[in-house]
Amino acid sequence: MKRLRSSIRARLTVATLLPLITAIGICWLVGISIITTRFAVQAQQSVATRLNSAHEIFLGELARLSDIIRLTGQSPAFASVLNSPDQPAVTLPLHLTLDNERLSFLTVVDRDGIVRYRAGNPGVSGDSQKGEALIGDALKGAVTSGVMLLSGEQAVRENPRLPKQIAVTITATPHARPDSRRIENRGMFLVAASPILAADGSVAGVLYGGVLLNRDNRLVDRITRVVFRQGETQGTESENGTATLFLDDVRIATSVLDEKQQRAIGSLMSSEVYDAVSRGESWVGKAFVLDLQNFTAYEALRDYRGRVIGSLYVGMPERPHLELRSRINVIFSGVLVFVTLIGIGLSAWISRRLSQPVKALEEEVRRIAAGEKLPDISVESDDEIGALAHEFNIMKQRLAAREAENLALNRTLEDKVMERTTQLEGKNRLLLDTQKELAQAERLAGIGLLSSGVAHEINNPLAIIRGNAELLEMSSRLDASGQSEVETIIRQVGRVERIVSNLLTFARTKTKILGTFRLEALLDDILDQVGHQIPLEGYRIERRYQPAGIELEGDEDQLRQVCTNLIVNGLQAMEAGGVLTVGTEVSAGDGQCRITISDSGSGIDREMQKKLFTPFFTTKTHGTGLGLAVSYGIVKDHGGEIRFASESGQGAEFTVLLPLRQPTGREVADD
Repeated sequence: MKRLRSSIRARLTVATLLPLITAIGICWLVGISIITTRFAVQAQQSVATRLNSAHEIFLGELARLSDIIRLTGQSPAFASVLNSPDQPAVTLPLHLTLDNERLSFLTVVDRDGIVRYRAGNPGVSGDSQKGEALIGDALKGAVTSGVMLLSGEQAVRENPRLPKQIAVTITATPHARPDSRRIENRGMFLVAASPILAADGSVAGVLYGGVLLNRDNRLVDRITRVVFRQGETQGTESENGTATLFLDDVRIATSVLDEKQQRAIGSLMSSEVYDAVSRGESWVGKAFVLDLQNFTAYEALRDYRGRVIGSLYVGMPERPHLELRSRINVIFSGVLVFVTLIGIGLSAWISRRLSQPVKALEEEVRRIAAGEKLPDISVESDDEIGALAHEFNIMKQRLAAREAENLALNRTLEDKVMERTTQLEGKNRLLLDTQKELAQAERLAGIGLLSSGVAHEINNPLAIIRGNAELLEMSSRLDASGQSEVETIIRQVGRVERIVSNLLTFARTKTKILGTFRLEALLDDILDQVGHQIPLEGYRIERRYQPAGIELEGDEDQLRQVCTNLIVNGLQAMEAGGVLTVGTEVSAGDGQCRITISDSGSGIDREMQKKLFTPFFTTKTHGTGLGLAVSYGIVKDHGGEIRFASESGQGAEFTVLLPLRQPTGREVADD
């Protein structure tokens, strides 16, 4: 069967395009993956952080109510009235406080918990409130506050107008749990109680009051305005943020709008969120709000006795983030397609230039082989192909002069052809290797550019997060738990800053600051300091230095980074302890020194060896995958190379080859 013939031009084109298209495809997949993941994570983290701010606003509202009740109850007239059987003389101040502060009810009880006067319902008194835990603690002398649920019967005693304000009509909601109720008749109140002190300092009674949250959107609007900064960031996605107060799973106050652009009061929470919140757990993640996916965060609300009675919610719609992410993906894909088209054009042009002399030579040789009498072969090429054409000319002359020696001449011709063919194949292999290196360099440059852009974009919000966290850490309102959480935020911000620093180190080459130093002293200093980073219990470190010592010329700080990376990697590869061997040696013949770092760990799997120096590839839980890539670049910049040898289960050995002296002409790289 006759084999299909392919031209060298087609082969060169394919050989050039395959690495280019592969590298661009990998860049596209990695870039799209990073963009997609980063958008979702940042949006969800933003919502979780804003839930904390909303919680602080909620507590601030409760504290404001406590201050109102406490300051109102400090009037000396209250104690005297409570000790007198006459009609209270403080009804006017109570009514003024009730109206001015927009309270739902304001009530005075004596030391036995018996209601003496209700500002919201003066005609009803004499019942006992001592059974309420919040009022009972206030009778012991403490100012108390919290969230309380009141039934319709309890609310009507405090204020006859409350039942109408409390009632919330429940509407069917997609993704919510089945619910047969039509109306929610319970009310959620912010309640505070303050003791009324007699002249001798004893508790003469308690003043308590509350604010109804059902249908009162002032608090959720304030949370929405402050947390999402609406009105300050027009045209941004943040103005779509919403907040809600739930009683069980019913929205009793919300800034969420339904399809009619009305507040969705009475709609229900999605069933999967309710299952978590009803157990007192927080929910941070994607969830349905009405019929749309949102980035959400929910926090359970508990009454004074600690029972879960509802939740506080903040969230942002997912759609604007999806649209922004799609636009970025399209731009990123367009750039890669444009680069691919340029690469295809360059590849076709290069392959055509390289194949033209070969095709000309092929045509001339074919005609000579057919017996045609032709002048000398002329190929306008100064490389091996031109030399091959010249040799063919000599061969033709010898054929004409020595027709009698055909057998010897044929053998000579075969030897020449084999030799030149071997040379041509070697040059082709060298060309392919060079093309692969160029493709690798282009891919690393592209990843470096992407890394630099991502790192610079992260730096600004990272600085804001750190600044706000440090301000929050200095706040006197935080308890021990809050301080611990803020410290965790600051530590994690520090970790992200180190990752960003590694990205910038990988993305840009620093100017080498050359100097001469003792290699063994540098290694000893690293080994003496590495114990601060990794506890050395269970490890044995062997130092096998050349006795005479080695003086090395190079950038000491950069080479310190390379050696530190390899030593730390070796120690981390031995999780249960082991032997780390560090050795030095000078090869006098070629003016190079050799640094070997080997461990007795589990070795490197063959599949992982192929990706060892690939940026962002790591097997560590908290690694960035940049250590070996950065080290590889530093060693190459010093005119050296990194080699490694490893068998699975038998440890690994890394060898760094460096010239003892750097070239006289020192290049300065862009920072």
